[in-house]
Amino acid sequence: MPGYIIDKVVKEALIQENVGKKIRELRSNKKFNTVTLASKAGISQGQLSKIENGKATISIKNLTQLCSILETPLNFLFQADEESFPEKHIISAVAGLENQGLHWFSREIIDYTNGAVVLNPMGPFQFGTFTDQINYGFRGNLDLFIEVIELFESMASSLKHLILPYCFRSEENRQAFLKTRYFQENVINQLLKNGIRLLNPNWNWMRGMERVLLSRKPIISPEDVKGLRVRVYESDVLAKFWENMGAIPVTIPWSKVNEALKMHKVDLLPTMKALLYHNGYCEYARYVTLLGDIPSILGVFISEEKYKSFSPDIQSSLEKACDSAGEIFSHNVVLLEKKNEKLNLSRYGAAYLKVDKLPWHLKMFEIRKKMMDQGILSKQAWQEMENAC
Repeated sequence: MPGYIIDKVVKEALIQENVGKKIRELRSNKKFNTVTLASKAGISQGQLSKIENGKATISIKNLTQLCSILETPLNFLFQADEESFPEKHIISAVAGLENQGLHWFSREIIDYTNGAVVLNPMGPFQFGTFTDQINYGFRGNLDLFIEVIELFESMASSLKHLILPYCFRSEENRQAFLKTRYFQENVINQLLKNGIRLLNPNWNWMRGMERVLLSRKPIISPEDVKGLRVRVYESDVLAKFWENMGAIPVTIPWSKVNEALKMHKVDLLPTMKALLYHNGYCEYARYVTLLGDIPSILGVFISEEKYKSFSPDIQSSLEKACDSAGEIFSHNVVLLEKKNEKLNLSRYGAAYLKVDKLPWHLKMFEIRKKMMDQGILSKQAWQEMENAC
């Protein structure tokens, strides 16, 4: 098992142990026994005992419920015992696959706010699906969240196109679209109505360089995916797209992808090239089809309530820190991606396949048009994306 996976497992185990210890102490202070607290939280006494002993990963739903009963903020559970932030503004934060980006952001926030604001990252492994994070975390327990913007498609339907490959001709085309009035009105304003503010209008948090398909056999043309089980996250649009490609969509949480590949539960993994080595995926599937598509772009989102609690000076400083951290993060992702390709080749014998992109473009455009005709995707959104320049 690669060293980075061991480190990750150890780190998560330590966080689980610390969270369990704090819950046990809070329960004791409230004079609750395990039976009483478990009953109030809607979980079994055995599950609560495992949580308190650091033997169970807790869903954000259960964490939120426990914190409500114990009358303590969620971010308290993720602070190390030695951490103390007197007279400082605390921002509780979580990132999806780019949790390391919070490291840079934390440093930049301290610099730009002169130490007035502290970022308190929480382990993403605790937070389940994106839907759970929004429903149970971001609305009341999380202040800041880093993820690809298309995951907010339930709040802004115009984002559904971004779930699929080949949305834009180039990075310039995408940046132009992100600055259109259409995007402002149909995405940014819709998120604000849901209490979520975008903190990085310069859109410089990049998730790698290129989209890829990972498989156990060479995938050269679109026809090669027919009949294969493809990993998807919870998205009707994504599932429908892969069904139209002739594949069999299988919904699997990101934390379970490694196991799914190892146990042959999926045959095909659409992902970002930058994520392959970091997660050790090529140990179980060595063929990497390079699609030549620009990568997803990350948004940094902060709750509007938290944002408004800051002075204009701190608000401005947070935006500057976000912009600076994005530059650092994206630069490091590019460097690591080049380095990790070599490591994938030497460690796992990975094969990077440069294929003819035209058949992929044509097939995916055909499916996109079909889904627009069916009303699944917005025709107006596509016109806006096409015309942005």
